[in-house]
Amino acid sequence: MTEKLKFRISSALKDVIGQDLITDDFVAVFELIKNAFDAFAQNVTILFVLDEDKNNKIYIIDDGKGMSKQDLMEKWLFVAYSAKKAGLEDKVKKEYSGYKGIGRFSSDRLGHTLCIQAKTKSDKRVNCIDVNWDDFENDSKDEFINVDVAYSEKPSFLLPKGVTKNDSGVILEIGSLRNEESWDRDKLLKLKISLQKLIDPIGDTKKIEIKCGREIKNDTIEEQTKNPPRIVNGIINNTILEVLEGKTTKIKAQITPQGILQVEIVDRGTFIYKTEEDISDVFPELLLSGFYLELFFLNRSAKSTFSRRMGISAVDYGSLFLIRNGFRVFPIGEEEDDYWGLGRRKQQGYARYVGNRDILGYVKISGSEEQFRESSSRNQGLIQNTAAKELNDCVIICIRKFEAYVADITWKDKLDKDNAIFERMGLDNNRYKIIGLIEKLSNSNNIKVIDYNHNLVSILNEKATDFEPSLKKLQSIAGTLNDEELIKQISIAEKALLKAKIAEQEAEKNAEKERQARKKAEGKAQEAADRAKAITIEKVKFENAYEEEVKRNLFLSGTGSRDKELLEGFMHQIVLYASQTKGSLENILQFPDNIEEITLSELKDLFSDLFEINEKIISTSRFATTANFRMKSSMITEDINAFITEYLETISRAYNTRINIISDIDNSSFEFAFNPIEMGMMIENFISNSTKANASSITFKTSIKAKVLDLVIEDNGKGLDKRITKKERIFEKGYTRSDGSGSGSGLGLYFCKNQIEALGGDLKFSQVQPNRGISFIIRMAK
Repeated sequence: MTEKLKFRISSALKDVIGQDLITDDFVAVFELIKNAFDAFAQNVTILFVLDEDKNNKIYIIDDGKGMSKQDLMEKWLFVAYSAKKAGLEDKVKKEYSGYKGIGRFSSDRLGHTLCIQAKTKSDKRVNCIDVNWDDFENDSKDEFINVDVAYSEKPSFLLPKGVTKNDSGVILEIGSLRNEESWDRDKLLKLKISLQKLIDPIGDTKKIEIKCGREIKNDTIEEQTKNPPRIVNGIINNTILEVLEGKTTKIKAQITPQGILQVEIVDRGTFIYKTEEDISDVFPELLLSGFYLELFFLNRSAKSTFSRRMGISAVDYGSLFLIRNGFRVFPIGEEEDDYWGLGRRKQQGYARYVGNRDILGYVKISGSEEQFRESSSRNQGLIQNTAAKELNDCVIICIRKFEAYVADITWKDKLDKDNAIFERMGLDNNRYKIIGLIEKLSNSNNIKVIDYNHNLVSILNEKATDFEPSLKKLQSIAGTLNDEELIKQISIAEKALLKAKIAEQEAEKNAEKERQARKKAEGKAQEAADRAKAITIEKVKFENAYEEEVKRNLFLSGTGSRDKELLEGFMHQIVLYASQTKGSLENILQFPDNIEEITLSELKDLFSDLFEINEKIISTSRFATTANFRMKSSMITEDINAFITEYLETISRAYNTRINIISDIDNSSFEFAFNPIEMGMMIENFISNSTKANASSITFKTSIKAKVLDLVIEDNGKGLDKRITKKERIFEKGYTRSDGSGSGSGLGLYFCKNQIEALGGDLKFSQVQPNRGISFIIRMAK
């Protein structure tokens, strides 16, 4: 005969599903708050009564639907039973934050006693339960169900003074606090920050408020002395998305019910692109999950902004949080947590991947406990079932899209890290990288480009290094996306490119004719031929010594005999520039026949080109008598500190006698690729501007830090005209720093800025300006 036996339940079960499971005070508070909002509360108040008489208490007060006596008996006192999970809690369909039926034991983590006051709107009286958790700890042999819990009724809610009573809801009064001495100001502030991260930052109308009378005076002092003040009392808001909005790179991603993953990249308020791709077969569990991701990159500027606004560093705040059914899943996103595996991934490719310290944001999902199951311990995140794994994989896909922009574009510009504005991404070399990214996306088999920034993905400046290869990429984009406007722009640019190539070939042809003519003339003179032969024989002997001398000194110390090949290089360069001038003048001379077709802006552009070419001719002619390097190409890679020092001493001082030129150049070597002619033009433009501003001296000072060279140029002249309200405008074409006397073309600083930016550098006003004069800073990164 089979005998049926039954489990017996020890009163020690209380510890197993209470203190042993909920191991953190903050997690205990989270669970009780989530239960309140599951019960349709709109407002939750956490009241701390922390007095010196040791009768300290924590109240958690909500205005939800409350509980009747029957609810208390059949639900709250029914251990591990969840009416939410059973689908019997509410008549309306709702996704809950808690399903386990054990969140009620969170109060055991906080205090020895619990008094519940609960009332529904239909109840006439308040239903009360008093629990002493110590009663369950007397003897583990006691049966759980045999430990008495007192029930009583009251005519109305009993609350401390100053707290508003609700028509319905639940009041949890937790007494005899287990760690009452730990609830100091610092812990309360940390709780407030943790609660900020608990709630949904997007469109959440729920309110959580902390009240603590003991801290009112301290809050007042903090408000008067600190910026930002760290305040205990008040309503808690999750404002991290507002703090970083428009300050750094952001990705937004969501999955539509049709299984389309939509991704949008915005950089410091500037839209970059938006794509769509079908992931219905890849992530079927996420189709109805309401997946939404919003993530920010923490560059230096963003970290500084966050710390200044929030009073805590972004790294200490967290990284990528997970919101499930309106509330955060703890501890995902904490500083030391690597739930998404980004920390491990970062170690594999430091310069290619973003890690937890590089990002801040949220992932939002909704779904049942069966789909996204939170660990019972409440500090282990989600249990790794199929849906959780799909979620993780989808997040990594979004991270990779984010990295394709951040790591491959913004990180490549070493001077962009401190910028809170988008300006450097608009430079031609960065735009070229963005064009390449859009081209790659548009050619993908499963990704559809919905929109992109047409101002960035457009024709580069024809003088840009990447002008011609960018046209090929733009052709690919225009053809794939059938962008008629872009096709039209490319057609115009191709005609301009063809015209420029013809002009270049003509200039080369003229330069070659000049070279051949000189060579023929030299051939007729026997004496010159004999001397050339002798030089050729001797050249073999001193070639190595010559190369060593070039490394030591970029400029000649005297004006004696010059290497014929060296001079020919400079003459060739001058003829090239002169031929370009000739071509531009011929274009202008053709205009009288169709003068109506040219605009003032176009005419200014033509004269600006002539101005720049003329400056190059002047600069080249100066180099031709002093420079000690061959003009085999427009770029050289040399120690730029040595170049600036020698240029100032050898050329600038010889041609600028009206102003004292002070050189304070770092002795350290800084190898850098640059165009010596244009670098010389830039230096001369600054000296010329200072002379026009009646400066008696101008100082060039360099310093090197972390592979970045800073060149500060400062004079003691009249400074910037006070009538110029937007000082950054002096870098625009045609704008001048002068007082309108006509002494400035408004092109010098414009050329300087373009030349520096073409090298990947930056030209700005120095943060600290002199009492008299003006100061600029140029930054160049290796």
